Amino acid sequence: MQHRHNIPPTLVRFRIHMRRDHAAQLVALANALAALKGRDTRLGEALELVLRAALAMDREQLLRLAEADTATSHWLQLGPVHRHGGKALTPRQLSN
Repeated sequence: MQHRHNIPPTLVRFRIHMRRDHAAQLVALANALAALKGRDTRLGEALELVLRAALAMDREQLLRLAEADTATSHWLQLGPVHRHGGKALTPRQLSN
């Protein structure tokens, strides 16, 4: 039996890759968040917390944290992403 849940309009589903150490840190944050809230939490809720903190920074400050491809070759190992004009890959809901 498959349960279908509607995704609230404020949320978007992503399939993402991330570094193992970042995933472990995200799980630890989600566990701390669950303890704080007294309920189970999703990793997405912890990721939203991290994104909210990072996106509070000025864009130029945030971009200064970006590492060169030589230091983060794991992204290149995933293979090419075929885009049009160097745009980010986004879910259909955000592309419209």
